Amino acid sequence: MLRVKIKVVSFFNRQVVWYSSKPSIWNCLTTLYKQSAHCEPVLGYKRENFFTKVVDLTQDETQLLAGFEKNTSYEIRRAEKESITASVEPDVEHFKNFYNQFAKTKGLGLLNNSINNYDTNLVITKAEYDEKEVVMHSYIIDESLKRVRLFHSASLFRDVVDSQTRAIIGRANRLLHFMDMKHFKKLGFVEYDLGGYAMDTKDESLFQINKFKDGFGGKLKLESDYLPYPMVLMSKIL
Repeated sequence: MLRVKIKVVSFFNRQVVWYSSKPSIWNCLTTLYKQSAHCEPVLGYKRENFFTKVVDLTQDETQLLAGFEKNTSYEIRRAEKESITASVEPDVEHFKNFYNQFAKTKGLGLLNNSINNYDTNLVITKAEYDEKEVVMHSYIIDESLKRVRLFHSASLFRDVVDSQTRAIIGRANRLLHFMDMKHFKKLGFVEYDLGGYAMDTKDESLFQINKFKDGFGGKLKLESDYLPYPMVLMSKIL
């Protein structure tokens, strides 16, 4: 289980708890529970289903690749031949700037300093092509559960009009996921969480993201997000 305190306003902190076995009713004023293993209603909280795909990192590299869809494996092999490299990015501010540039092209919310609260539980990776950063991932890591979860994914895909370069960036993203799996496996992590799955979505963009994640195999998992009712009411007022 992972606990993170995030300042909402100067006089109020919100706590986010990841992977709890069950939310506590005594925390229903200030604590948001993400991806809890509990799947029943809890007094004081609004429960929402959270689906995700999880890849088993206890498999060896050959087994991992065998679990990927054929096209995903092919794209990874091509990316390796194109000299795309993967590495850890230590600079959180640099990642925020990269992600926010991406977010503006998609109309997504921008990252702020609250991401810094994850401190050592945040890991950033990147893929480079032709000495240029083209994809970045951020991860939340839970050392106690040995679970790593994709938090953000950003690419320069939408800034590129050349179809060949766009295809290379797509391959770089797949390769980065595979290299990240190997990196975290080497560190002793046993679960690679792809960060959500839009079950039964009718949204074409979310459907394509699901399809991308399906390419890495893994198992579909149902967990729960628990939102404190005071926060739910406040969000409606604001």
